[in-house]
Amino acid sequence: MKLPQLSSSLLAGLHCFSVVAETMSFTRAAEELHLTQSAVSHRIKKLEQRLEVSLFVRRPRHLSLTNEGEQLKLVVTEQFSAISFKLLELNRAKPFGDFIISAPPTFSQKWLVPKLAQFSEAFPDVTLHLRTRNDLIDFKAEAFDCAIYFGHGRYNGLISHHLMDDAIVPVCSPEYAERHSLFDNPEKLAQCQLLHDAAPWASASLSDEWLYWANANGLELNGTNHSFDRADLALDAATCGMGVAIGRMAYIQDYLMSGRLVAPVDRPVKSPYSFYLVYREEHQGNAKILAFKQWLDSQLSALNSA
Repeated sequence: MKLPQLSSSLLAGLHCFSVVAETMSFTRAAEELHLTQSAVSHRIKKLEQRLEVSLFVRRPRHLSLTNEGEQLKLVVTEQFSAISFKLLELNRAKPFGDFIISAPPTFSQKWLVPKLAQFSEAFPDVTLHLRTRNDLIDFKAEAFDCAIYFGHGRYNGLISHHLMDDAIVPVCSPEYAERHSLFDNPEKLAQCQLLHDAAPWASASLSDEWLYWANANGLELNGTNHSFDRADLALDAATCGMGVAIGRMAYIQDYLMSGRLVAPVDRPVKSPYSFYLVYREEHQGNAKILAFKQWLDSQLSALNSA
């Protein structure tokens, strides 16, 4: 006998057979399948013709399985159970429910939030809860699914997925740059008011970013220092002519393109830290985290290819 090809009609017939074999009644099978009794009978006859065997012994008011029918019932029941289990497993793997994320304030405002509508549209069953902070999360005590850190990427007991590197460069308003003759005169920065992000990364001091950039360029800076607890506040203060801020490339593109800020000393330095998606090791198979990670990677790939 030629091996039957698995087709939609054969699968429909096998499904019909499994219900009839379970209920041992064409009438009850028809009710369960939402078919007429004659349609069920037709499918079974067509399946028997396809397989070239009799599956049922039909007697008045009595239905029983043939030996071949018994054998097929065992196989079909096992396989349909496996399919049902896999479908349930796949359904559970779909991202849904509350999803609590921590991310740095300025990263959230300037980079993440403008893109989140796309994530929400792609995963409508996920309810986002974004909380902004610069310090590290205690995942054992706090109910966060994942966090975005700007740091070194090494965190005990956590999976750390690299997102992107960054670079820093001094920025100020065009008027401030002209007034202090800053264009291509880095030594003039020593006479300027310097605007600091007081918490550029976890456990940082308020002058760490400026010192890192200055040391990389062989400069000493002695200007007046003002600090803010968010990088975007330092950038906004710079646009108002208060002084010169350290700008991260991830944050300042819109400022530069609009002309609100300029980089008068165009000497960007790769930041000592990078952006990472961080979550607990036991959650590495979490559907919401996997979806968020893949979405972030796709956003960054599009950004890099633009």
